[in-house]
Amino acid sequence: MVNKETAAYKIISAADGNRYCFYCDLSGAAICTTGPYRRQTPEAELMAAWETEGRSHFNHCKKCGKWVSDTMFNADVLECVACTPWESDLNYCPQCGYKLDAVSPSCPNCGVSFFDEGGQNDA
Repeated sequence: MVNKETAAYKIISAADGNRYCFYCDLSGAAICTTGPYRRQTPEAELMAAWETEGRSHFNHCKKCGKWVSDTMFNADVLECVACTPWESDLNYCPQCGYKLDAVSPSCPNCGVSFFDEGGQNDA
């Protein structure tokens, strides 16, 4: 298991300090963009942004260590849906997080297939 300290992020430089955009490690969706931060080191700045604003928007998979959004998290087992998929009908695409309106063999947003070749739900 890789134990990452934060979710994937991008630094957005601005005159008033750096802002951080944190992304779901599984879907890649932007989940949180912070206000401006200035600290003496880049590491301290990142951790301040993460602990103050970012962390509360994510779930940490106890199996693989990914930081994921609520839609990509199986709260029954405290793992991301890549490690332990939902067993009921999907409400969200496990690839992109798109809200699904009906049972479908693939995501209408990103096209990922929800079924393996034997017709079993693998998402």
